[in-house]
Amino acid sequence: MKTAYIRFFLFLLFAGISFGGFSQVLENYNTGIREMYPETIRKSNAKIQVKLDLKTFPNSYFRLAFPGESTLFLDDKLWLQTTFDTLFVIPLDDFRNFVAESDSTGTLLTIIKTGINSSNVSVEKGFFENYQAPLEKVDVEKLLPEKREVDNFNDFFFFAIVSILFLIAVYKLIYPLVLKLILMPTSVFSAEDFSESNSVQKFFSLDVIFYLLLMNMMAFLLLMLCVKAVGNESLQFIVSGDLNQHFLSWLLGSSILILVAVLKFTLLRFLGFVFDLKKIVVPHFFYMLRIISITIFVMALIVSIIVLNDFFELAITIKYLLYGFFWIYVVGVLMLFLIMSNRVSFKNYHLFVYICSAEIVPFLILSKVIIG
Repeated sequence: MKTAYIRFFLFLLFAGISFGGFSQVLENYNTGIREMYPETIRKSNAKIQVKLDLKTFPNSYFRLAFPGESTLFLDDKLWLQTTFDTLFVIPLDDFRNFVAESDSTGTLLTIIKTGINSSNVSVEKGFFENYQAPLEKVDVEKLLPEKREVDNFNDFFFFAIVSILFLIAVYKLIYPLVLKLILMPTSVFSAEDFSESNSVQKFFSLDVIFYLLLMNMMAFLLLMLCVKAVGNESLQFIVSGDLNQHFLSWLLGSSILILVAVLKFTLLRFLGFVFDLKKIVVPHFFYMLRIISITIFVMALIVSIIVLNDFFELAITIKYLLYGFFWIYVVGVLMLFLIMSNRVSFKNYHLFVYICSAEIVPFLILSKVIIG
């Protein structure tokens, strides 16, 4: 008799548990999740995909779990974005209402998040009554992301690069020898410029002004990209706004850099008068211009490849490129000092003061203004 009571009690206990916590998984999609690794050097996964069957079990539910800051697409159609780790149950009919008629292979669910893997995601189809009580009813419209402004800076960047390359081609067609002379890397290690007599009219010639325009357009474009990638708050205004404002900021900034170059040459003329080094002012200016030009165009090539192919993090790349530019500039100043010490009958102490006044101090002031 006692055995019968115990069996009856156990039957009621398990029956109550089953009715209170009913849950049945009909299809488990976790085994079909695919990690889509990009074809880059980093091999950092940022996307996973899984095929969903929306035709079978029309009265069932989907139970979805995925990490925060994820973006979900259904058949290449933006579905929702999450801020925190999310777990919810949604009827299958809500999927059907959102996507078009699915084919025989199923509906493709894509989840995008940097560093995501299959263990972060769970997708199941079934009946999950025990999950419906603590959760509010899911409104698909509320899950849709807010309307965002499209960031068109990359489009502007590459259009500007193409425009500069077109102007360089025109410049090479008009002044082929000048461009070859300025951008020849071997001329950095020679002192031929310091053996010639130059006048101020050489600086204000049309070919030099045209070249300064090209170089400063490239330099300010790189500055805009640095501000955009690193997020410098003091200069954020030059990369804010739409495409037209980007072009306006670019052209105005390039004009300001040309004015800075003219002021730099004026400063060299003044220092040349003070130190009685008038003959080496123009060679000095064009020697440093050659070093800066070659460095800027090489940096533009590297940055363009990085932005186009996403090999490395852009902010880290720009950081090391700026370090490289700083040390190349310092080495260029040292080489300038060595060349001038051999070419000019001048005491090294006075020559050092001239170099510091003409190059080091303006460079530090300009860096302080940009860095803030």
